[in-house]
Amino acid sequence: MDSRGLLLILLTCCGAQAAADSDNAPLVHTASGDVRGAVQHTNDRPDKPVYTFLGIPYAAPPVGDLRFRTPQPAAPWEGVRDATRTGPFCPQGLDMLKILPFQLEHHDFDEDCLTLNIETPTVANDTGLPVLLWIHGGSFTIGTGRFRPFAALAAHQDVVVVTINYRLGALGFLSTGDENAPGNFGLLDQIQAMEWVKDNIRNFGGDPDQVTLFGQSSGGESVCYHVVSPLSKGLFRRAISQSSTCNTMGVLPKPVEVAATLAEAVGCDHDQRDTGSMVSCLRQKSADELVDAYRDMMKWGTGEPGVSLRAVVDGNFLPAYPDDLYDEGQAHAVDYLLGVNDHEYGLMLPSLVDPKFGQGMTEDAFVWTLDALIGGLYPGSNTDSIVSAARQLYRDQDKPDDPMAIQRQFTHVLGDSMYVAPTVDTANRHAASGSKVYLYENHYAPAFASAFRPGWVGCDHSDDMFIVTGWPFLDVPLNGGGGLLPFSSEDRKVSGDMMAYWANFARTGNPSDGTGGPTDSPAVPEWPRYTPDNPAYMNLGLTSSADVGLHPGRVALWNDVIPKIAASSEREEL
Repeated sequence: MDSRGLLLILLTCCGAQAAADSDNAPLVHTASGDVRGAVQHTNDRPDKPVYTFLGIPYAAPPVGDLRFRTPQPAAPWEGVRDATRTGPFCPQGLDMLKILPFQLEHHDFDEDCLTLNIETPTVANDTGLPVLLWIHGGSFTIGTGRFRPFAALAAHQDVVVVTINYRLGALGFLSTGDENAPGNFGLLDQIQAMEWVKDNIRNFGGDPDQVTLFGQSSGGESVCYHVVSPLSKGLFRRAISQSSTCNTMGVLPKPVEVAATLAEAVGCDHDQRDTGSMVSCLRQKSADELVDAYRDMMKWGTGEPGVSLRAVVDGNFLPAYPDDLYDEGQAHAVDYLLGVNDHEYGLMLPSLVDPKFGQGMTEDAFVWTLDALIGGLYPGSNTDSIVSAARQLYRDQDKPDDPMAIQRQFTHVLGDSMYVAPTVDTANRHAASGSKVYLYENHYAPAFASAFRPGWVGCDHSDDMFIVTGWPFLDVPLNGGGGLLPFSSEDRKVSGDMMAYWANFARTGNPSDGTGGPTDSPAVPEWPRYTPDNPAYMNLGLTSSADVGLHPGRVALWNDVIPKIAASSEREEL
């Protein structure tokens, strides 16, 4: 599998460019001014227009003195603003976007990037359609709200889809742990966008009281943070986290140390006792300098451990750790749908860390890496007994010495610890609060994926993004010209089902309940509600079916057995 195939799955967040129709261009009023959009159609519904508005500012440009600060409202404009082109990507590594195997609408990067896009089947302000607000993934470092349209989801399910940009990397998540740079700026951008939607979405056919947040990877993690953040209360009604929750990456415990390292790399004073001078200097540096320095710190593709900026406990957006907020009963009473793919750490993510990954693994390398993982999760604990317990569970009994079998088990170790176990833990915590929860494991990978990777890889991280956003119903031009990304009839069938599940949930709080939806929406198998006493979940695929207990032995190891062993070893040392 080449690097273009890897980044295809990591960065993809939405469908392909649908045909725009300049006739009957819609004009809509917002609190900041009027916007004029365009009309697009999907391949299978040429008579159903999707009204599209791109690049609408939802916040003031976060530049100059506003860098490393809470976002401010967008300034009003006079006249009619052209909303037919997406705004620039937030600053990030340019090479990450150049190697995508599909064409982008542009390659523009700018710190003035806080814009949103709206795709809707109507602009009648009395329609009251459910709204799905998408938060993109990319490790809080790369990506954008809309590489390509969500037109199929809007057209097939009569929903309003909003996609947003938010600050990334150092510009979005640097924190000194104090008032000089509290952090979480990218997450605060998301709240600013949610407030804009609440104030304006009615004019685009949406219901401001019927907003569902949905996101994948770090976007799904963002959704989880909004479920527990006091600042997000009342801004959404339902939540969907795909392939990440609050504890996937976890909050950064000592952000000032990372900030100091970055400051030193760009030639700023890095004295942690004078964070005011540090931040003042960082505000004078160009966005490119900060992006390049942070990319070097992450060490992607080197096989070496790097550092990553992410959410922090700031006393404002996150007054405490998410688990503690759940324990204190602070989580919002919203319906929550969440889940994982069946091979989250299959090939794409480990290959970003080590481009040579996929050629097999020795037993010694497995144990060494597992020991390092446990040591990072539980520093100071006796890792020997933990590694032994994990190695016993993750062993291919038929091929215990086969390097490829060892490597495959290793991918499930990382996938379970980072994605599956945290997702089930969040499901348990949220269901225990009394709110409705629906859990899933997705087994379906798009047909073209086989061209990019070997057969031992299952449904890898981000495979769901090609399906739930409706790509199979649109034309996706390959990068460099010469054809389209191929989709099968099975892709279209599963895409239709998954869009129905997501939209049903947004409308009714039940993914199986199509009440109020389009009459031609597919009838989907019953999805049972998840509770700790009855941990039912849905196996999503070409033929979806319900089951009970998502990998109970593997989940128990990470959520119960290992924490108890670690706590016991710490007590023994004391």
